[in-house]
Amino acid sequence: MNEWLGKMLGWIEENQLLSVHYLKIKQGPCSFSGRLLQVNDDHVLFYTDDTKEVVNLHMNQIDHIEPFQ
Repeated sequence: MNEWLGKMLGWIEENQLLSVHYLKIKQGPCSFSGRLLQVNDDHVLFYTDDTKEVVNLHMNQIDHIEPFQ
């Protein structure tokens, strides 16, 4: 977990565009491109560039995060 936290804090500092894949309750797999705003033990806060919204995800919802290619 500490490795991921370090990676996430680096993405926040660099304002890195990320590709996020997660599970939405009663809908299934979803994804978006956005920037990481804040991280704590339970939740991750993103800003989506396309829809200009702030998305709050629980750590358990996230399947995969990687820098946008």
